[in-house]
Amino acid sequence: MALNNSNKYWNLISTILITFLVFFLFGLFQTLVLFLCATIQDVEVTASLAYMNLGIISSSSSIVGLLSVYVFIKIKTHSIKDYLNLYLPKVNTVISFVLLAICFMIAMEYMSNIYPEFFYSDFVIESYRQSKNLPLFYLGVVLLGPIFEEVLFRGFLFKGLESSNFGPHGAVFISAILFSIVHIQYGVYILLFMMFPIALLLGYARLKSGSLILPILIHIINNLATCIITHLEVY
Repeated sequence: MALNNSNKYWNLISTILITFLVFFLFGLFQTLVLFLCATIQDVEVTASLAYMNLGIISSSSSIVGLLSVYVFIKIKTHSIKDYLNLYLPKVNTVISFVLLAICFMIAMEYMSNIYPEFFYSDFVIESYRQSKNLPLFYLGVVLLGPIFEEVLFRGFLFKGLESSNFGPHGAVFISAILFSIVHIQYGVYILLFMMFPIALLLGYARLKSGSLILPILIHIINNLATCIITHLEVY
């Protein structure tokens, strides 16, 4: 059943359009930063240049994305906290979902070791290996990136979907599908067997806890674990 919050939240069509607009601005800023890096370093724009500067690209574009979401929410309402459900989740819910997420990560790592031909990602390995500044890389990939993605997908988009006829479960599945699609650079198998399942887990963490903080926490833990494993593989 749809929630009667038409005055508090953007409607479904507006939510979807704004989500795509914010992600477009996010991607556009990434491109601008990449070209700026090429100009400063006096080199051509290449995949290696993107890998080398992924930290600054991810950090700066995530901040732009967060500011964009903030502006659109403020246009509609004064309460960012309510719109994004920035409430502290219950401890037992946090423990349950974090343990579930860790089990999922272990299973996915096991699967990737058994079938490396399907789950190997050049993007992950090369961006880590070629990074010029690992602390900045961690800031963008482990902290700011996950915060932006959760604010956009399990925060802003989720609220619009949940408040429509799609309801809460529809919000989980649709946000998970869109979240997976924008990570297509990792490859189809990773998208289907890793990205989509973890996106569902993040969506239900948001739904069951009533808080965006829990999926942000799980997303950060997941990216941190991936970076640590990649570090051990590279070095």
